[in-house]
Amino acid sequence: MENRCPSCGAALPHGVPAWARRLTVANAMTRDPVTLGPEDTLLAGVELMRKHGVRRIPIVLGETLVGLLVEGDLKRAQPSALVDSQEEYQRVMEDTQIARVMIRQLVTVAVDTPLVEAARALHDTKYGALPVLKDGRLAGILTDTDLTRVLVELLEQGG
Repeated sequence: MENRCPSCGAALPHGVPAWARRLTVANAMTRDPVTLGPEDTLLAGVELMRKHGVRRIPIVLGETLVGLLVEGDLKRAQPSALVDSQEEYQRVMEDTQIARVMIRQLVTVAVDTPLVEAARALHDTKYGALPVLKDGRLAGILTDTDLTRVLVELLEQGG
């Protein structure tokens, strides 16, 4: 049975083109992501996420990846603005180091990992991002948004 486009009725291609199967993490990742250190504050994390429009920030110590700050964990660590005073909120955000809330047990991928393997890892783990390493150093981050962008590009090219 032949698959057809529900909109136009055109026959859809079978399989994935060989060039698409050769895509690696390097083809999709966000290069040189913004980073923070474990000693930086929760307030610095909130401000950097807002400024750059990101939801995950790799945490590095020197050139070593030591954690990942995720927006959801950051929000859970924030005092409630409804219950606590603004002064208390500010104090907690300025005095609490990222090391207290960052993810330490990381799943990472290498720049040359096949993109399909990385996408499968993101899907299976339900993580929204994977730090990308090259020669043991942070080279980028692969996010669910990066994968969606690549999918859109592939679909626009028509396979």
